Amino acid sequence: MLTFNTQSKSPCVRYFYLPANPSKQSEIIEVLNSSSEVVQVPMREEDMELTAFFERRLTARERASCKNSETWKVFTSWDDILDDHIRLGLKDEVLHILQGLKYRYALEEESMAVSA
Repeated sequence: MLTFNTQSKSPCVRYFYLPANPSKQSEIIEVLNSSSEVVQVPMREEDMELTAFFERRLTARERASCKNSETWKVFTSWDDILDDHIRLGLKDEVLHILQGLKYRYALEEESMAVSA
């Protein structure tokens, strides 16, 4: 797992990739105030266990908004992730790392653009 300036024991933001299935497109799940490198995602057929592929520190705005609660944000577009993170004022280094990861963890929008 890639990390960016985190302290192993403190809550952070972790990113998980949920691959597509016949009834659902792929997603990136961003967990704010995450305390584990693994999450259980409830699915209709059977729950899936996902392992984080990237982690970073919480920003002050994120810490204030989630008030020490684990908070999930679900994205189906890398552009939406990057727009969200630019609004939060994330460091350019983090944005650059995430930009590189989008080729490794393709979302539906990118898959359709490549095949068109």
